[in-house]
Amino acid sequence: MKLYDNMIDVTMEALSHSQGKRVAGSSVSAWKCLDNSEFIMQRDAGLELGGAPEPSVNYTCVSTSGKVTEDEILVYGRDISEITGGCGFARVVVLETEDLGEEADTEKAFQAIRNLEFVRYHVFPEGYMVRVSSQSNQEQVRISREALKKGISFASVGAAYIAKYKAVEGVKNVRIIFITESDLVKEILPNADKVDAITKTLTHILDGMPTDCGHCSMKPVCDEVEGMKELHLGKKH
Repeated sequence: MKLYDNMIDVTMEALSHSQGKRVAGSSVSAWKCLDNSEFIMQRDAGLELGGAPEPSVNYTCVSTSGKVTEDEILVYGRDISEITGGCGFARVVVLETEDLGEEADTEKAFQAIRNLEFVRYHVFPEGYMVRVSSQSNQEQVRISREALKKGISFASVGAAYIAKYKAVEGVKNVRIIFITESDLVKEILPNADKVDAITKTLTHILDGMPTDCGHCSMKPVCDEVEGMKELHLGKKH
């Protein structure tokens, strides 16, 4: 699965210009998670991340190319305990999986990708309320004062996400990236739309895209994304 590899490279290149903190996933305990989403009232909130007018974004990239060699959490900007007011927020997930068999079964590969994307809606760290907009790729977080007192951190929250992803069959390694530098969040905002475009193009392939590339609205994506045109032609045949 190379469809998202370029977006992974673009993301990591943007991050390379900032100093980040890396935590090995195996070295930190996961923050306690609840069975369902927790609603945190404004009066109980200690922090708001990614709330208007600050920028916020989230997206997920899947690869089988060895982009992630071990579980890890990367933090760019201030950690939770260092934040004193509103700030931009981004959470990016890069998943290293087993071969999804996209060349032989495009539909199976697509379903695997969708299942992995849905994981983000089923992680409920205690005292950490996530509001996700699938329409705009925004992600806002409200953290309770109680969680702040208990020492919640991006490392422990990231470990909780890693545990949830690793419970999905075929996931080998997980990289969770948290960003609280507003300028850096703004820089990677367009990446989410491009990741969406790749997934939507895959959807169209399954639905039966035009076989005349010159009249296909998805041609720019196929031309840019390695492996997309091969999937299209393979589905045609």
